[in-house]
Amino acid sequence: MYRTLKSSGIYAQISPTPRELSVCCGVSLLVHGEDVDAIKAISSEKGLNYLSVDGLNNTFDNTRHKYG
Repeated sequence: MYRTLKSSGIYAQISPTPRELSVCCGVSLLVHGEDVDAIKAISSEKGLNYLSVDGLNNTFDNTRHKYG
């Protein structure tokens, strides 16, 4: 799904699933809320599956968890 969204010009970032959404470890795609309808349409068109679409009302800090 990540590659399909990126090639469609939609922002997506691979990230661990936030603990607020799942107690199990997993992988999520971080996307902009305004792109959700387009992402669902692309997923349906391309036959891509996802478990759920959930939102968090917090700001994203892209400097967190960068190691170097």
